[in-house]
Amino acid sequence: MTKMTLGLLALGGSLLTAGLLSAQSPAAPAAANAAAAPKQPKLVKVCTLSTVQANQEFQANVKVMQNERQQVIDANVAYEKETDAAKKKEMKAKVDALLAKLNEDNQRMIKAYGFSLERAYSLEIEKASVYMLVSEEEAAKIGQAQAEAARKK
Repeated sequence: MTKMTLGLLALGGSLLTAGLLSAQSPAAPAAANAAAAPKQPKLVKVCTLSTVQANQEFQANVKVMQNERQQVIDANVAYEKETDAAKKKEMKAKVDALLAKLNEDNQRMIKAYGFSLERAYSLEIEKASVYMLVSEEEAAKIGQAQAEAARKK
């Protein structure tokens, strides 16, 4: 396998990893392994998306990154299968260009959100708003009721 293929496989593996498991040493005595509790990975907050628009933008950017990653993988598979030297050279240039774009966009995501394709993430909903469609009259009544409730507090 080429160095690029190994890198892509590592990148793909890290994306698909939902969590990390700590490995215990096989050389350690059985009693020590039984007594030792496995180390649990910790979640660390890397950013907060404080508006609906920020969340939508983040989700769209993640989809773009996933699509770019898939394009790199698909182009690399085609490159590996190609037997014609001239076509293979063209495909190599395409793979390199796609990979460069992916790496560039990954750096932007790191700067903007602390998000990298090299890590696994969990999106935690800390606050949610629920909306419903109502007429103008209903909206006025609901707004008035909410204002009264806020004054009473």
